[in-house]
Amino acid sequence: MNKYLRWSALAVLIVSTFPVQSADDRNRNKGQSGNDNNARCESDDSRRYGTLSVVGLTEDMRLICFDENKPDKARDIGAVSGLMAGDTLVGIDYRVQDGKLYGVSKTGGVYLLDTRNAAATKVSQFTVALDGTSFGVDFNPAADRLRIVSDSGQNLRHNVNAGGVTLTDDPLDYPPATPVNATGPNASGVTGSAYTNNDLDATTATTLYALDTNLDQIALQSPPNDGTLAATGKLGADVTASVGFDIYSTVRDGVTVNVQGLASLHAADSASGLYSINLSTGKASARGSFSSQNKVIGIAIPLNQL
Repeated sequence: MNKYLRWSALAVLIVSTFPVQSADDRNRNKGQSGNDNNARCESDDSRRYGTLSVVGLTEDMRLICFDENKPDKARDIGAVSGLMAGDTLVGIDYRVQDGKLYGVSKTGGVYLLDTRNAAATKVSQFTVALDGTSFGVDFNPAADRLRIVSDSGQNLRHNVNAGGVTLTDDPLDYPPATPVNATGPNASGVTGSAYTNNDLDATTATTLYALDTNLDQIALQSPPNDGTLAATGKLGADVTASVGFDIYSTVRDGVTVNVQGLASLHAADSASGLYSINLSTGKASARGSFSSQNKVIGIAIPLNQL
């Protein structure tokens, strides 16, 4: 072999030793290098980051992933696929019993959502029709039932297990001693719902909070099945009905030791963004704005992060 051929063979060997990255691979990996927290959702080593990653549902039916401190730098998971023609999701939440993400559609379908590609697989169907235009969706971690409330005052709980049915609970209502909506005693502005204490300890109680966009406040829903609401405090912002609301539970040795609320809010006088929610006072504190292409209508916080 002459000198030229030896060098040519060596060059081919060197090039073939290293993988060649396609354009698709490069696009897929954008924003995922180094310690970019926005690249993670449901990361196995998420505790080392010290901040929460959040899954968002957008108005145009996409799933996105973002860091709680950088909602403007969301990563696109994908367009939701697998729904019935013309159907859309109205809310999403994680179920502590299996750690998976679920979505509820406007026709009452319950879907398992793949957080790798946003593919939806139908697993259950509400046996009561949904009533309203905006909804709050959250799993009760103690009873393993899916709670859904709406701006019509509807208050349902559904068993997502095989053959499960939907129960109609009492409509949402503020007692006479507390402020009510102008439309009457039934609460017609609750479009966000979230339970505390997402753990599997049988001795742990759970509390249901509601986000009322008519009165711009946080309320306790207690007892949940009775639909009775008691305000804890005002958000401090005038918001629209399109909100996402979730409560993260920090769990140690199987027991919740801390909770924190997050909400995606569309304030009437500013851009939409992510807010921390003080559950005791109701106050919403801005964490950051979403990009103009991401109008978030629902959020769900992956479990076991901190």
